Amino acid sequence: MIKRVFLWLIFLAIAVLIGQQLLKGTGYLLLVLPNGQTSIEMSFWTGLVLLIASWLIAAWVLNLIGWLANPLRSLKAKQQRFKNQRAIKLTAKGLIELSQGRWSKARKLLARAAKNSSMPLINYLAAAQAAHYEGRDEDVELFLQAAEKNTPDASVAVDFLQARIQLDKGHYEQALATLLRLHQKAPSHPVVLRQLRDVYLALSDWKPLIQLIPLFRRYQISSPETLNQLERQVYLHRFDALLRDLHQSNHLAAVKDLWDNLPPHMKLEDPLILAWLQVLVKRGELVLAEQLLKRSLKNTWSEKLIEAYGLLPVEAEPKRRLLEAEQWLKERPNDPALLHALARICQQQSLWRKALEYYQASYQLQAKDQLCVEMASLYSALGDERQSQLFQKIALQGLQRQLPALPLPLKNPIEINKNHS
Repeated sequence: MIKRVFLWLIFLAIAVLIGQQLLKGTGYLLLVLPNGQTSIEMSFWTGLVLLIASWLIAAWVLNLIGWLANPLRSLKAKQQRFKNQRAIKLTAKGLIELSQGRWSKARKLLARAAKNSSMPLINYLAAAQAAHYEGRDEDVELFLQAAEKNTPDASVAVDFLQARIQLDKGHYEQALATLLRLHQKAPSHPVVLRQLRDVYLALSDWKPLIQLIPLFRRYQISSPETLNQLERQVYLHRFDALLRDLHQSNHLAAVKDLWDNLPPHMKLEDPLILAWLQVLVKRGELVLAEQLLKRSLKNTWSEKLIEAYGLLPVEAEPKRRLLEAEQWLKERPNDPALLHALARICQQQSLWRKALEYYQASYQLQAKDQLCVEMASLYSALGDERQSQLFQKIALQGLQRQLPALPLPLKNPIEINKNHS
């Protein structure tokens, strides 16, 4: 309201100013025709009014001529506006039906709206989604084809919906082909990258995932912790897949390349170190295997790695390993895993009593079932059956504690056999 009053005040001020100029103005306008003999004289303001009036009349005449040339154009425009408004209403109703799970009604409304809509892409995509939920696969394909035909530039949107539908159906191979096509069109799209990750995980296809991990980090498709877990999982599965067929020469080279190309921070992961260690041991490269463990233990002390150090084959010079491990024991005198590893190395050198001492020291710090079984075997080999049976009993009790609590029969075996007979 205040704006209108303000505009009217400005308009009146301008009108008053023009009126004052008309009253005071003494200027005139002289027009001389080309023959030089005829002239027209009038006041300046009269000429200005005639000029404006002439312009308005010319504009009206041109508009009239245009209408006479195509008298139905305005009717067509009004009809198109009516169709667009109707299409918008049908689209809104169709989307509401889609959100409420009435797929059939939503599909029909959206398909009708697409025929009259000026932007049918949304209608066709939503109708395809409704047809998918309804289980009408043929209609899905028809709607997607119609969407791409009516809006060729929207191929990315069409592929997005098609990939999501394929993922919903569990058609991972087809979804992968669609997503790879999408990835070429939009290489940095985070949704495409997430879906590619999910498809490769579902297909257990680890090699392409390794190549995509740098993109996952660059475009931050997940938190750093989640990406670290994914990276660890992918490399481990890739190692496992190659280790299953390690006898093949090409797989052996692939494992070596995989380890050589590992990111530096991944070479500090225990599972990956142990996987590469398994390759070195199988290839008989025991010196490299020992160096790998010593270097890794120097970086990060690990119970799993020290256990692997004690389990290296006899050919890996146990005497040298014993001296090395005893130096570590000076720094970590109460490390049960290190004491267990020392016992195993002593046993490799036939130092039976010394091995028992390390076994017992480890047992005092951490009683483990496997440790008890190894001690029982060594005691039995040395002829001490009483100690052997003792540790076998302890190991058996530990195993029983791990068993599920299942009901047992209360009757004696004789009665059970009678009942069965």
